[in-house]
Amino acid sequence: MNKDCSIVQDLLPLYAEDMLREETKEYVEGHLAQCEACRTELTALKTEDVTPASVSAQPLRDLKKQLQRKRFTAVLLAVALALTLATAGFAYLTAPQYLPYDETEWMITRSPRALADGSIMADGLTDLSGIESISVNLLTPVSGTEVTSTQDPDSGKTVYFITAWRTPLDTWRGAFDKTGDAPNARSANDRTQREADALQGALGKVESARTLFTLDTANCAAVYYSPNNGQDDVLLCGSRDSGIISMPRLALGYYVLLSLALLIPLSIAFFLCRRKKAGKALGHLALIPACYLTGHLLVKGFVTTSYQMQRDFSLIVLTAALLYAAALLAGTLLRQRRDTAE
Repeated sequence: MNKDCSIVQDLLPLYAEDMLREETKEYVEGHLAQCEACRTELTALKTEDVTPASVSAQPLRDLKKQLQRKRFTAVLLAVALALTLATAGFAYLTAPQYLPYDETEWMITRSPRALADGSIMADGLTDLSGIESISVNLLTPVSGTEVTSTQDPDSGKTVYFITAWRTPLDTWRGAFDKTGDAPNARSANDRTQREADALQGALGKVESARTLFTLDTANCAAVYYSPNNGQDDVLLCGSRDSGIISMPRLALGYYVLLSLALLIPLSIAFFLCRRKKAGKALGHLALIPACYLTGHLLVKGFVTTSYQMQRDFSLIVLTAALLYAAALLAGTLLRQRRDTAE
């Protein structure tokens, strides 16, 4: 192969695609007219079966998987947020609204019945001597009651404390609208009708009375009603001195202070190390007290005391856990969107 053949064969691909200048094209054609080897090379070049490079479908499959993961993460985030709002709503709708004593009515039933008529209002039953047992009945319709007890250090007998409450949910449902209603206004001028309505209302209250407990008076010093509003507890029966106030639990306030004490240094450490390897771990740790504080705000607002510590703390922890999961899912979703965009 001479020098001209080498030059022409290098130009043959361009010649076959008609991409040469006119002068160069004439030179190649002149050489091809005289060189059998170059004509053979050109024929082979034109008849060569060029198979296009196979296109891999793997990038498309990877993109599909990324989109599916992003969609799944978005669904989990929506579920976590919905559960958080549902928990906060449940906490509000079932929050106890304690009734003051003047909004409640009580009936104490005692045994043996030979002592009196069998039932009197609480204020009249102060001497429990000679009474075998008493039943404490609440005539007022309520959402819930709670009975706690403690030991009297002087007599060694048991002192009982009763609380009663209504919830916003039951109030909105109208659960207390009909029981114990006042007499019908249409009969206000009819004395007989008023008396009949009053008697019917009283009988209705007795029939719907809620017996809270029956106890043996031999071991009972007194029974109190606790309004849980900072006022003195009211003595329902017994002879113990008054002046007792049921105080709320203060632990939630301590948990708030502890969360703040953890959140501040962890946030500072995260800000200083956010571009380092430990930044991610510090960020996750800082989310824990932040979510607890947010959960407390959703469940209790700015109130840090509680008369139902177990209920309130459980709802706060559940709300905080859902918020923490939502925060992690939100971060994951942002990273997935960033990776997809890249």
